[in-house]
Amino acid sequence: MKKRQFLKVFSVATVGAMALSSGVWSCAGADSKHKLKNWAWIHPLETADPAHSADEWKKLLNNLKKWGIDSALLLTQNTKIIGEVLPIAKEAALELHAWIIALNWPDKTTMKEHPSWYVVNGKGESCIEKPAYVDDYNWLCPSNPEVIEFMKKRVQELCVIDGLAGVHLDYIRYPDVVLAPEHKAKYTIPQDDLVHPMADYCYCEVCRSQFKKLSGMDPLTIPDQATNQAWLNFRYDSVTHLVGELYDVAHKGGKVLSAAVFPTPYLSKFRVRQDWIKWKLDSVMTMIYHRYEGQPVEWIETATREGVEALAGKIPYYSGLHLAQLTPKELGVATKLSLKAGASGIVVFPGNKMDEAYWRSMKEGLI
Repeated sequence: MKKRQFLKVFSVATVGAMALSSGVWSCAGADSKHKLKNWAWIHPLETADPAHSADEWKKLLNNLKKWGIDSALLLTQNTKIIGEVLPIAKEAALELHAWIIALNWPDKTTMKEHPSWYVVNGKGESCIEKPAYVDDYNWLCPSNPEVIEFMKKRVQELCVIDGLAGVHLDYIRYPDVVLAPEHKAKYTIPQDDLVHPMADYCYCEVCRSQFKKLSGMDPLTIPDQATNQAWLNFRYDSVTHLVGELYDVAHKGGKVLSAAVFPTPYLSKFRVRQDWIKWKLDSVMTMIYHRYEGQPVEWIETATREGVEALAGKIPYYSGLHLAQLTPKELGVATKLSLKAGASGIVVFPGNKMDEAYWRSMKEGLI
């Protein structure tokens, strides 16, 4: 499955410093607390002939290792693909993590059997009937205890796989409150940066009840929904709590937990209610997709520095770089800027599109 054409925000691979084969890290620009490491987000093979899929996977993973990638984040809809790819990754000496779509869950059976699990906007509309932006923007509510248990079971199923290094969370957030400039222009929606009820989540019965117990207020009727700090904090904390629960499950199962997040602490909170500075994670991977923000390549350094400084060395920070937004030469520049700003490496998306030209330029950025 490919990332949805909308937002293509999949996140982030750590590009390790170039003493790859020797395992020596000597990049002065990166955070000295964390060893430099390279990552790639990879999709399942699109045109693989089942009879030759093992050969295709072997070619891809061996190339990624040759091109300096240490760990692969494999988009995982079920455990079958892990069983297919994991032995090949081991042979290539490439660490493998299961990359899962967390809360964006457009599953018809779940929507039919558990409609109360899904988020409701500020107009009182469920995302099942009135999804924002695109038809498959059907999102689970992170505050709902049943959703939390459902997510924990998904992670537990992956934790029993011997040899799998970790679980990687994507779409671990609310639907976009405000879109990035490039995405905003594609939709017939308000073009300002204000919070509008149709895209403001979640006002389901669970959220309303929980928030009322905490504050005495019903979020559906408060006059300052867009700016009320207690209501904002409730959403931030709901996602933070869910991540913490999944972290505990992953660690109990002997796996590490990482997450793909929006590019800066401010934009993450403003756009999708991710307060990832507070999350319990083993590493974080920011999707610094500069063209979506209408920014030049140089902005990657600014965004990286903001995240690295906010984390203050707590966990490794990896800059996620979108190959479709970078020429091979620009990937080298982006890599150098990321490390200069303190990243512990980069993540390339999608790793399936990595090639020799990108690798040669990336290698220059690691020097």
